[in-house]
Amino acid sequence: MWVYLNDRIVQANRARVSVFDRGYLYGEGVFETVRIHDGRPAWLERHLARLADSCRQIRMPVPEKNWPAIVQRVIDKNRVDHALIRLTLSRGPASPGTREFTIPDAGPTVVLFPRPLPHVTRSQRRKGVGITFVTVRRPSLRSYAAHAKTLNYLNNLLAKREAEERSAFEGLMLTTGGHLAECSMSNLFFIRDKTLYTPSLACGVLPGITRGVVLEMAPTLGLQTREGRYRPEVLYEADECFLTSSGVGILPVATIDGHPFPKQTSRSWVATLHTRYEHLLRAQSR
Repeated sequence: MWVYLNDRIVQANRARVSVFDRGYLYGEGVFETVRIHDGRPAWLERHLARLADSCRQIRMPVPEKNWPAIVQRVIDKNRVDHALIRLTLSRGPASPGTREFTIPDAGPTVVLFPRPLPHVTRSQRRKGVGITFVTVRRPSLRSYAAHAKTLNYLNNLLAKREAEERSAFEGLMLTTGGHLAECSMSNLFFIRDKTLYTPSLACGVLPGITRGVVLEMAPTLGLQTREGRYRPEVLYEADECFLTSSGVGILPVATIDGHPFPKQTSRSWVATLHTRYEHLLRAQSR
């Protein structure tokens, strides 16, 4: 694997980041995970806009770089057609001996490298996955920059581990007030009576790129969209449910804690949304 590190592309075993880097010491940084389809980045401009917004929220400048060219360079160097590209920015290293919370003057650390797509079986893609409510809560908007995709990902990792311990594909987090939020690595949607629902950004959920694409295309297919605060029990009244992320795209949910969704079939709204999403994804690579 080849890694882009601060204006150089090096082999992965030669990529080195300082132990004084603020991303390592304090999780002070942001990242994006971009879908690669047919050797081209999908919705890259949206990812870069969110990256800039995340940097603004944590008061970190965005380096002035030709990001599209850099991303494509990493894709071409690694010869990947269908994968993910991880783009990470950290505050950078402070000089040894400086005060602990002094802002470093060395500039940010920039890292890009490819990752494989999440493993989803044909059966899971067709029939759906199982998810579970986890005990980990999504932090309040008032507690930190909840809409920024930062390197502080411990809550999500703990939620994912809890789900795996229960043999579930994903763990669904609630807000501190007990409303639906998001899964550890994906946004949540559910459908009832031709209306598409998803937790609003006021619930502290990450403004996912695929989430935004779904909200834009759903009305063109005849679905009304609603963003709001929802109690967990509304899921048990839903006809269909699905997850979205750059990695899995649109992935149907078969059950939540064993409760099935009655209209999750090959002719469901989720299947229709998935077909349209795949068409849009292919268009991104042209």
